[in-house]
Amino acid sequence: MSNDVFGYNQKLPENIREIFMWLCQDVASIQYKWSFYLELFSSQENTALLSDLAQSSFNIIEESLRADLTMAICRLSDPPQSEGKKDNLSLLTLTQQCGRIDNVTELLRDFRDTCKPVRQYRNKRVGHNDLNTTIKPHDNPLPEIGRGQIDRIVQLASKILNAISQHYASDLELSFKPFAIGGANDLIYWLKVAKEYQDNKS
Repeated sequence: MSNDVFGYNQKLPENIREIFMWLCQDVASIQYKWSFYLELFSSQENTALLSDLAQSSFNIIEESLRADLTMAICRLSDPPQSEGKKDNLSLLTLTQQCGRIDNVTELLRDFRDTCKPVRQYRNKRVGHNDLNTTIKPHDNPLPEIGRGQIDRIVQLASKILNAISQHYASDLELSFKPFAIGGANDLIYWLKVAKEYQDNKS
């Protein structure tokens, strides 16, 4: 495996090296998709533009991103084994194989607590279609999940991975902030160009 692969480092013990790498890539993917979601849907100006140009299409994109982020966060916070004793690739799996590292236990506990409403939402709406939640939503409300909560989940996951990487390689600090050409801001720009052209043409 090349050191050029994000999250891979030869200084980490062999038993956690690839687990760590794949979790780094999972967290980076969540961070990118969350940033993409916010850039598209967090401002009234953008949502008005999307609604005006292709409302149904962007409703599907928003719903799909929500579901994908929900499932990705839940996979990250899974126990080491699922029913049937199948091993999971999760932060808890990684931390159990690392042994005691300063602050990781506390960070992991905070992470798992912050993920609880997301897991509840997954269990009742995304992974399963809970009968009582669907038929009697007022008696069985879904948890409220806000922007700050998802920000906190991503932040804690990043802190856990950096605490582990710096325990074994003090010079290694990972940045999970996305950089991509052709992201949501570029999409919004070209949609504005299309909207201006449409308005001028009419």
